[in-house]
Amino acid sequence: MSGYFEVLILILTAIYLLLGGGFIIYIYDSYKRAKQHFLIYLSIGFFLLIIGAALPVLTFVAQVLDMSVVVVAILMQIAGLSSIFYSIVR
Repeated sequence: MSGYFEVLILILTAIYLLLGGGFIIYIYDSYKRAKQHFLIYLSIGFFLLIIGAALPVLTFVAQVLDMSVVVVAILMQIAGLSSIFYSIVR
């Protein structure tokens, strides 16, 4: 039964990364049309947020989860949220 959940987690994480990647590409395409620099900061922020959220899940499934990975993931999420905040208030 454990193998079933690992496969399910990997599939859901792949869907999450594909949706997030599509969202980032859409924001970048908007930047190319509008030439508004805040959209670059917004796409960088979402990239860091999405990768930071998926990193612990992928390392957990690969059974190499270490607390340092969790710390790096949280730092990436903080940097992502900070970049998104900066892009909005600037």
